[in-house]
Amino acid sequence: MLTPFPQTERLEVPGALAGDLLKAAESLPLYDNKEFYAPALQEYVFDSIRDACPDGFDSLTTLIRVCLARSPYWVVVHGLRFDEGNRLFVAINRAFGELVARPYEKPRAQLVHYIQPATDMPCVGEGRESERLHTDAADWETPIELISMVCVRADRDGGGRSRVLNVEAVRDEVKNHLGTEILKRLEEPVPWQLAAYCGGGVTWRPVLTETNICWRRYTIDHALDLEGAKLSEEMLSALDAFGQVINTTKRPADFLMSEGDFLISDNTRTIHSRTSISDCDASDRLMIRSWIRAS
Repeated sequence: MLTPFPQTERLEVPGALAGDLLKAAESLPLYDNKEFYAPALQEYVFDSIRDACPDGFDSLTTLIRVCLARSPYWVVVHGLRFDEGNRLFVAINRAFGELVARPYEKPRAQLVHYIQPATDMPCVGEGRESERLHTDAADWETPIELISMVCVRADRDGGGRSRVLNVEAVRDEVKNHLGTEILKRLEEPVPWQLAAYCGGGVTWRPVLTETNICWRRYTIDHALDLEGAKLSEEMLSALDAFGQVINTTKRPADFLMSEGDFLISDNTRTIHSRTSISDCDASDRLMIRSWIRAS
């Protein structure tokens, strides 16, 4: 039987089920990462692994779905054993929708995406963009609904801790530090630059609603600086103040993922980041990530 941790955002997978899932995954052929872009292959891998242990697979994915539907909208699953060909990773993700990605461009763009500190995008100033709480795919017309990650190797010095903050906590922080007037302003649409592979241009959506959050400041700045979009001084000030609150808040869940830990979160109701790593070029931390268009 699957065992929830005392904290609602953690699940433990029994060793027997983990072994059965790994065995089912390893019975399949190895596939190139690029092949996983095909929805039909994703579906085949999902069906094959699920059919090998339907009760356990369905129990696991049902519990994950329950966790994602309630605050804090994320869950870490412990005890899974992932194959080197990423077949189990694809199968579990496919239970929640179609895996999607930007066009294939190794190493930065792959459906099963490898995240290493040395290749993380630098910030303007110090640090890396991955150290700032953000929404993934904010430069898409509709950002993807779910993100999942597996820890392949943790940073040996304990850096790169995962951080997740849900929309209710964000709204509380805005109310407490900036007031209801700024909160209402952040519910008005702002421009977001669309990725070139999405056709380019600008789309408009709010940073906050009652139930959702979208935040990646440089995507808004690119819409203003490169696409000619305009915002009032009041809105620009509100965005600056919001960014300051988000960058300094102590509210995010903060945890170190260990080898084999599987994190899945709602990308529309949480923002996420990692803590800094002392030497990104030397760190051997490795995560794999997928984006899921929920079905």
